[in-house]
Amino acid sequence: MRNILFLFIFCGAFGCTKETITTNDNNNPTPDISEVPEITLIGVSQTTVVSGIDSLSFVINYTDGDGDLGTEDPDETSIEIIDQRDSETLIFNYHLQPLAPLGNEIAITGELNIVLDHTIVLDDSNDSETTTFTIRLKDRAGNWSNILETETITIMK
Repeated sequence: MRNILFLFIFCGAFGCTKETITTNDNNNPTPDISEVPEITLIGVSQTTVVSGIDSLSFVINYTDGDGDLGTEDPDETSIEIIDQRDSETLIFNYHLQPLAPLGNEIAITGELNIVLDHTIVLDDSNDSETTTFTIRLKDRAGNWSNILETETITIMK
């Protein structure tokens, strides 16, 4: 009986491991997440679309260390998609509603589905054209995220 008791004490004392938690400057048990938004491309709905008819859907993952993505003002835009066939004029801007309660500086992460309604063939003499799109987000502090580039998209007449 004494041996069994000794075995339990021995296993209890040496069978436990100490958990190490890394803390940030605020002594929170979370890793540091940048206040500049970071995005990754999860996918594009299709790689071939019909000009003027089909829409494209871009799914992105976002992370922001202070949660200041999106605005209440519907006239302010926070999402930018650029068609690389003409990166000076084919810029599509979108409003993004706040993704976290205003006034709270909390780290947030999630997915966005951004829909580009219609894409057209720019040169009528072409039966099809190819392009890529770049995507980025801007937070309320004016910080732009990294820039994503999609795979090649074919636009057919």
